[in-house]
Amino acid sequence: MPEVSIIIVNFKGWNRLAKCLDSLAAISDKQLSFEVIIVDNASNDGMLENFQFKYTHFHFIPNTGNNGFANGCNFGAKFAKGEYLLFLNPDTVIEVEAIIGMLTKVRKSKPNSIVSCKQIKEDGSEEKPYGKFLTPSTLTGWLRAINLILSRPEIGVVENNEFSSPDWVSGSVVLISKESYSNIGGWDEDFWMYFEDVDLCLRAREAGGDVILLKNVTVEHNHGGSSRINTHVTTLTKTEVNISRHVYTSKHVRGVKGFYMQTFLMLNNLITGLLPAVLGILFFFIKRMIVGPMIYFSLIKYYFNALQHRTWISPRSVRYRNQFPRSGSFG
Repeated sequence: MPEVSIIIVNFKGWNRLAKCLDSLAAISDKQLSFEVIIVDNASNDGMLENFQFKYTHFHFIPNTGNNGFANGCNFGAKFAKGEYLLFLNPDTVIEVEAIIGMLTKVRKSKPNSIVSCKQIKEDGSEEKPYGKFLTPSTLTGWLRAINLILSRPEIGVVENNEFSSPDWVSGSVVLISKESYSNIGGWDEDFWMYFEDVDLCLRAREAGGDVILLKNVTVEHNHGGSSRINTHVTTLTKTEVNISRHVYTSKHVRGVKGFYMQTFLMLNNLITGLLPAVLGILFFFIKRMIVGPMIYFSLIKYYFNALQHRTWISPRSVRYRNQFPRSGSFG
């Protein structure tokens, strides 16, 4: 039985996935007992067969559709045999020392803990794979910028030179024991993409676990491999960032505070998105400009559906489609 199952969810990000799998293929069984599971979210471009032929020692599992990140992670976990699960983005490059470093830490951690690590881009610049939970003061980018100006850092308590403990870590690199993954209920499939990692970390903390970001362990992460393929996919993913804030708030914030946050998010999205939408219509002949109105109209449709069905769940999620099969296609 492998010690760790590495689960990767892919959607048409083949070039960067190849680099990721090459880095994993360089790890020998003598260094680490592991398996690699790649869930393809219905790329439907003929590339899956090529990768299956090239990487014969890895497991490729086609999903039933582009069902989102959380669904893909849970789907892959069903086939995992390892004691530990490492959820890894397809646009990462990882070395065995990084995996062993995270494994060493998670073994020493409390049950239901999540371990991640420092992430850098290909050019060596550092990513920011962590943050604070959503509050009225961290709902949007411009509110977080005000926090920085007021010298209120987003990272949590720094324990020592080895690691820090932010509220949440990015789903691009998440290591958790299979038992803990089961204890906290896995990834929440009400999220199609984004904020499912924030939700997972919050539930891990509520179950008594820690969220740990190792400072002396590094993974290369070239962000955006599957989310910037074309104008349509860019619109989908940027829209979903806004939708997922609503999903997260509906699950974890109640009462007057929750009502305020939902209302603020909706008004912020409609007001700040209006100018890009208008400019995109006026300059429709510039391809990148059309993203503005596409996002705006997608959000209006989302808000209409939310009022109609009385749910903030992402309309692209499998759960939404099962619950409201007659709602039609979304995006």
